[in-house]
Amino acid sequence: MSRTVNRPIGRGANSRPVRLSALGAAALMVASLAACGGGGESGRSADGRTEITVAGMPPSTLPAGRKDFLAQVKAFEKANPDIRIKPTDALWDAKTFPARLASGRLETVFRVPLTYPPEMIERRQIADLSREIKALPHGTEFDKRLLAPATGSDGKVYGIPTEVYSVGLVYNRELFSKAGLDPDKPPATWGELRTAAKTITDRTGVPGFGMHTRDNTGGWMLTTMTYSYGGRMEKKADGKQTTAFREGPTGKALGLLKAMRWDDRSMGRQQLRGTDDLARDFASGKVAMLLGSPSTYGTYVSKFRGRPDAYGQAPLPSGGEKATLLGGGVAVVSPKADEAQRSAAAKWINFFYLKPKYDPALAAERTEQAAADKNPAGVPGLPFYDAKVSGPAAEAERKHSNVPLKNFAPYLNSLGTTTYVVEPPVAAQELYAALDSAVQAVLTRESADPAAELEKADRRIGPVLDRSQR
Repeated sequence: MSRTVNRPIGRGANSRPVRLSALGAAALMVASLAACGGGGESGRSADGRTEITVAGMPPSTLPAGRKDFLAQVKAFEKANPDIRIKPTDALWDAKTFPARLASGRLETVFRVPLTYPPEMIERRQIADLSREIKALPHGTEFDKRLLAPATGSDGKVYGIPTEVYSVGLVYNRELFSKAGLDPDKPPATWGELRTAAKTITDRTGVPGFGMHTRDNTGGWMLTTMTYSYGGRMEKKADGKQTTAFREGPTGKALGLLKAMRWDDRSMGRQQLRGTDDLARDFASGKVAMLLGSPSTYGTYVSKFRGRPDAYGQAPLPSGGEKATLLGGGVAVVSPKADEAQRSAAAKWINFFYLKPKYDPALAAERTEQAAADKNPAGVPGLPFYDAKVSGPAAEAERKHSNVPLKNFAPYLNSLGTTTYVVEPPVAAQELYAALDSAVQAVLTRESADPAAELEKADRRIGPVLDRSQR
């Protein structure tokens, strides 16, 4: 989804809520379209250089970010004198993107949520970048799990991740200690989480767990929980995606929430909350646990003034499968781009998005600058490359980080063994909206039946999936 807080590009709006962040800060997914034609035409500027249009320039309302972006363009052109960059500041938007895409008027380089590439690949709406990726520094050393969303059934890769995150458990270490729980050993299963939530509520009076329920976030997080129970929200049948959330795992997740709300009374009374609502309550100590990625830390500290030492980040509890939702953004290239433009596009993506993830000097420089600006610096995230490549850059970040890194240890220690599952491939936002109602019903009406609420959601989203695939 896309929400500002817990995730980096996604829904297209928090699109679900859209959030991105240079993995830090809720973020606008500056990603894609342009009014000035896509990478096609001659592909050459008046002076003979290869010319590409790129999305991602901050709008004029963010002058500092825009100035920095243009400085990066200038630096890139200096290092690549045969390439000319034409930046655009159009924003990716879930409502307008389909029409923009159909018109063929996107930039040479644009970004989309990780959910988009599969359908775009099938419709041949983006270019094969397999050769260009292999030519990049460390292009053969990507974490394959991050390339999977942009890999076609033909084995070719059609996009390059620019920011990624996985949903885990965010928890208040101080409340854990106050309740007699070990903050260095957060719940590893949903059963353990249920027990911890009740213990915290009983011993401190603070609701042990808070669930997102509004603005598509309820469906988004219910999807995340479903993945940990081994389920999926959609499946392919007769060549089309159909709903799969009535097959068991989603019901278990919804049933757990109902039990915690009404049997354990460990979720408090306020149940109609979105991302910022929960983040605010968490920062003020009014809820002990919620679901979120490490990027939640930026909002927690910068926007809601939460205490850094109280923040804890753990992997998503398991319901039988050690899996969680993978979100973020991926840079893709117009199918109109010729060979020279594809090469130039890959070089730009590497320069602007990837280099800080493998270059220790640049990683240190950016982290040090963020810390000097009194922003959260060096918030841990998913490594893009094998350990031997990502490790030195991560270590350089740590040296200049102003984040309590030890509090992220449970999460970081789980990365190598976690399965990442992308968001539903078709009409994800509409699906989340339908499931919001199910989550709200179960948490606000004790008589609500999880199975019946999922059936209602299925009737609502089924026709939408059909229309989306015609």
